[in-house]
Amino acid sequence: MYFENDFEIEVFNHSHLFQVLSGGVCDIASRYDNVRSVPTHTEDGIPIRKLYVSNLPAKTTRSELFGIFAPYGFIKSCWLRMGDRGPNRSPTPTYAFVTFSNPADAHKALLAPFHEKQLRGYNLRISPADSWHQPVEDREGRVHWKPLGERTDARLCSNDLDQHPGSEVSIAGSSANHEGETNSQTSEEDDDSDSYNILNILNQDCMSHILSYVPVLDLIRSERVSKRWRNMINEHLQGIRTFKTSWWRATGIRLTTAVLRRLLQRLGGSLHHLHIDHSWSALNDRTAHTVGKYCPNLESLKVVSMNTKNWNPLIYGCKELTELTFVSCHKLTDSSLVHAVKPESKVEKISVANNSHVTGLFLNITQPSKLTSLSFYNCYSLQGPVLCVALNILPNLTTLKLDLCPIYVWKVIPLILNKLPQLEELSLREYMTVGECVMQVSTDEFCNSFATLKNLKRLHLNNNIYVSNSVLKQVGQTCLELEYLNISNCNSKLNCVQPGAGDEGVIAICSSCPSLTYLDVSYLAGLSHTGLSAIVKLKSLQTLICRGNPVVTTTPFIDIVDSCHYLEELDLCGCNNVTEEIIPPLIKSVEAHPRKIVTRLAGTAAYLENEENIEDSESHILALPAWHNHRDSLNIDFKDDRCDPRLRPDFTDDVYDNRSDGSFEYGFEQDVYEHIIAEMFSSDDEMFLDDDLDYEAIDDDLFDNGFFVFPNSHENNI
Repeated sequence: MYFENDFEIEVFNHSHLFQVLSGGVCDIASRYDNVRSVPTHTEDGIPIRKLYVSNLPAKTTRSELFGIFAPYGFIKSCWLRMGDRGPNRSPTPTYAFVTFSNPADAHKALLAPFHEKQLRGYNLRISPADSWHQPVEDREGRVHWKPLGERTDARLCSNDLDQHPGSEVSIAGSSANHEGETNSQTSEEDDDSDSYNILNILNQDCMSHILSYVPVLDLIRSERVSKRWRNMINEHLQGIRTFKTSWWRATGIRLTTAVLRRLLQRLGGSLHHLHIDHSWSALNDRTAHTVGKYCPNLESLKVVSMNTKNWNPLIYGCKELTELTFVSCHKLTDSSLVHAVKPESKVEKISVANNSHVTGLFLNITQPSKLTSLSFYNCYSLQGPVLCVALNILPNLTTLKLDLCPIYVWKVIPLILNKLPQLEELSLREYMTVGECVMQVSTDEFCNSFATLKNLKRLHLNNNIYVSNSVLKQVGQTCLELEYLNISNCNSKLNCVQPGAGDEGVIAICSSCPSLTYLDVSYLAGLSHTGLSAIVKLKSLQTLICRGNPVVTTTPFIDIVDSCHYLEELDLCGCNNVTEEIIPPLIKSVEAHPRKIVTRLAGTAAYLENEENIEDSESHILALPAWHNHRDSLNIDFKDDRCDPRLRPDFTDDVYDNRSDGSFEYGFEQDVYEHIIAEMFSSDDEMFLDDDLDYEAIDDDLFDNGFFVFPNSHENNI
């Protein structure tokens, strides 16, 4: 750092230097015996001509600033930044740049007493502007002034991010980056031509790959290094296509709408995918306007947990938006989505989850002819008749998901499916409750609704107790192009009211759908070796999920591995009787048809659950010579147990010990009695006990009133 010769040179650490550059000159000066060492050059060696002025009073004018700084020298320019105009109020000044022709005059202004730099009772905070704001001198000492009227976009401030981590003005303005003046010189003019650093070694692709691992906030803070580094960071930020606001949580800074606006000013022009999944309490109703203004090229938007009702301004700004997802947005209504499905809109996919206001009426108000995907999850205000009518004007709809919707929506499911013969993906998940209106829909009516779905390729029916073998048989007869099928937990209980899916349905699917590549048959009580043996017909199968089935053994899976040469994932978590005999066929299959196979065997007999034998069992299996030769192709996972024990057919609740005679053993009940009595009269409550009370009589009253009824005459046992 460069100083005048008549000042004492001090050694500053990073914190002291930051305070000097941020306006804390007075504090540093008092700490060093009132020796005020004010720099005359920036960290890059550029003479300081431009000063950053903040803490301005309301209604500050350029004339007032000229009057304060004119006594120190000739002022080349004075630029005043006005804040955003709010509702029914005029904009207020936030900061200013004052540029002197002579660096010595700027130095005098920095050294001037604080009482000389007051405006209407406000102490103006003055500090040198950052290096890329300073006019640059060439080797001959000529100054390259910026042309009049040239500006750049507003930039995020690194100083304020460090000083105000919890306020809305943390990115609103500082001396580092503003909507003010910046120099237009190229990187060759900004940096010394003789310097040689990492920027000269790595090409743009390598640097972009490295910077992709660095948080955006750290990249913005690092812009103060030099102008050349700042230009490279700007190029990298303009190349970002996806941004999630949840990444901001690691910074420890509260994300507000003002902060999001400053951030999108930097990234919004290049973003194609934006996820607003930060804390909703920090964002207000202006978020939709902000996204619509600064993200013109946005293609998909996902919003999580925001209590914002009006999202219509988003559609006006984001002309290229094709996908909208709202999760847990409780104030979202049909009026919020009306503009999203207008004919002039390009939105093709809409997803709403965990909502209590959307009924589906927004589809009937306009003509959403471009809509191809419609998804609802846990929307308990969704109206089945309204949705059924709306499907008449959706000729291009190919994806429909009605998961965990109100039980009365199930009544119109056959009518809905009959209107959508062009469906390619259907999801009817999470229907585990028997309702009266559901019982009115016969099994034949529901099965016949699949007769028109000849183009169906992906089918999600997991956790649906109304899916039976007859439904799967109809699917097998009609959906010959089916590629994805999930029927896990379709009646996993042996004593359930509904018949559920089992061997007959799986056999029908495997015999009629040769294009199936994904199959999930987990937690099916009616599935046995007979049904699993039919899977060998699926020659194109790539993923097989069969979790939590206590009946099956290793035999059918050995045949599946030998027959399905494209198998890449085999999940058998929770299948107790599957042993390590499955590993040699896997090795043989990898040798015959080289590929990578991920096999999950957690919770099986192949990996002992006894804690004392865990390491010995794993080392025994992984020490096989054949496994050692193919460990890069065959990935066997013994640790990640993805089986949910509550969905297993043999699951029993251990909270109560249910017995055939409906009684408890005396020993268990005596322990319960003694424990409750001890809790009632613990040592902590001795001060409230009355010595005159007969506690033995109280015990007898407990039995007489029916609180405890022990078998075999409790009088003799007490």
